Amino acid sequence: MSPEPLVNTAKYTTPELLFFAAGGLAWALAYMGVLRQIVRHQFVEIPATAVAGNIAWEFTWGLVYRTDLGEVFVWGYRLWFLLDLFIVWGLLRYGVRHLATPKLREYFRFAVVSAILAFAAALYLLVRQGYDTSTGLVSGYMATLMMSALYIPQFFRENDRTPYSAFVAWCKLLGNGLVIGFCVLVYPENHFLQALCGITLVLDVYYVFLFHTRRAPAAVA
Repeated sequence: MSPEPLVNTAKYTTPELLFFAAGGLAWALAYMGVLRQIVRHQFVEIPATAVAGNIAWEFTWGLVYRTDLGEVFVWGYRLWFLLDLFIVWGLLRYGVRHLATPKLREYFRFAVVSAILAFAAALYLLVRQGYDTSTGLVSGYMATLMMSALYIPQFFRENDRTPYSAFVAWCKLLGNGLVIGFCVLVYPENHFLQALCGITLVLDVYYVFLFHTRRAPAAVA
């Protein structure tokens, strides 16, 4: 058996690979921005349910299944997983601040771990039964759409919005937008995926607008 190529140029064109690589880099930078806010403010800005879905996807596609984009991208998925492990640690330590009901706070960590396991099981079965693409982007954009949607009500609920990062908001928009370019080029017939991409993009654009119009100008990070 011939070794797996570093980059799968036999199946994907150079522009397609560049769209995905640039989007993946933007997402890695977004994660680093979230980690910076955890260290600086002891605050996890990604909604808890979205963190659970996100790391479940990265576990499923980084360690259980393999993308066919090439070895470089396989390790890129694993880098996302590694960065997200630190975000999960921050969520378990500081994420309870998002809950206003004291009784719910008692079960927060248990709920987060349970959600990760549940999402991982569901995603594993979704991929195994053939409902995903070979790059994991149907399940990936299901998780991403959930994140983009949950960011907005959480942002509205916060009285102190200073820990939210403009850098993360823009990197998230850029990362999703670039990978959407990949989806449009590679999966033009997958209308379900295109719908997920379109809704996610609208939500991300709205969040960036919301961030810059509702957050105190003096506190922009």
